[in-house]
Amino acid sequence: MAKLSEKQKSRRNFRNSKAWKLFRHQKNVEQKGIDTITGCKLTKTANCHHKLLDSDEEDYKDISDPSKFVIVNSSTHDVIHWCLRYIKKYKDLRVLDSLYEEVKR
Repeated sequence: MAKLSEKQKSRRNFRNSKAWKLFRHQKNVEQKGIDTITGCKLTKTANCHHKLLDSDEEDYKDISDPSKFVIVNSSTHDVIHWCLRYIKKYKDLRVLDSLYEEVKR
């Protein structure tokens, strides 16, 4: 198993806090238990995704503005991050159009 960085440890500890768990619960209630991307029911493995593209550690822990977060299912979260990695690397949003076209086929 790979050793966790200090940033990873900090995030893990934060995600185990009562404040974070309450925040996630409130977001779940606000979203009526629905993944806002797919419209599917949220699963137990759903993730709370931070909407800031280049969020630093302090942004990540700032849960004072719930609009900066969305709860999505694990697979939706994976797709979001895959798209973000591609977009950040190539500075090209066309991947979203290509993905949409492929799904339509």
